[in-house]
Amino acid sequence: MTQLAKPVLLPDNLEDATEQAIAATHQAIANGTTRVLVDLRFPELKAMPIAYEFAASFNQRYGKAWQAIFSDAGAAALAKREWADLDVSVRGVNEGRRAIREEDQAFLLIEPTSVEVEQVEKLVQLAGDRPFVMLNPRLENSEVGLGLAARQMRDRFLSTFETAYYIKPLELGALWRRYPQTWQVWQETEDGMQPMAEVTQRPSSDDIDRLFREKTGKQSGSFLGRLQQFFNALSR
Repeated sequence: MTQLAKPVLLPDNLEDATEQAIAATHQAIANGTTRVLVDLRFPELKAMPIAYEFAASFNQRYGKAWQAIFSDAGAAALAKREWADLDVSVRGVNEGRRAIREEDQAFLLIEPTSVEVEQVEKLVQLAGDRPFVMLNPRLENSEVGLGLAARQMRDRFLSTFETAYYIKPLELGALWRRYPQTWQVWQETEDGMQPMAEVTQRPSSDDIDRLFREKTGKQSGSFLGRLQQFFNALSR
């Protein structure tokens, strides 16, 4: 791990984080990335409002020639009601080929879970070289009872995606990536959040704990429990 040459500001509110995520996503797509992952790792976060902003940006870029896909039928039905002003085509993961139309130029998948990995992989294959964005995937939330083969399939599938945006609050800092920047580890100080280090690949929890022990003598691999607590630290 190397020291950051100069600080780059983290977002200090959810609206800015969402704007950053959308901009990073479209930049990655413009640079030729077709498998894009966006993950805002806040335990208390509701994905639907963020998905709405992504959907609005897709409407601006692709018009009606894109598809919003949900893993849960209830969430898809809710989006159809709440997104009426966007005139968006909404499908479920289980609809297969109907969710991947020939005329579609891009696809946005909202909060898939590990249960749908096989179905999602088939959708990605059907999408071909068209942009396919996964927003806040929860592919790690069913570890109990998930066999080794299923975990290996999930990990192999995730490795085909480029992370355009990732933010994860930690007890003493944050892990952040905004495409095309590298991964960055930030530390909470008396003066607010400060950049600590950058790495070329996403660090594991052990890597982050080791870095914090080296720099501060403390570990910081656990989540902050409160979303507002994190943004309060950023805005000091």
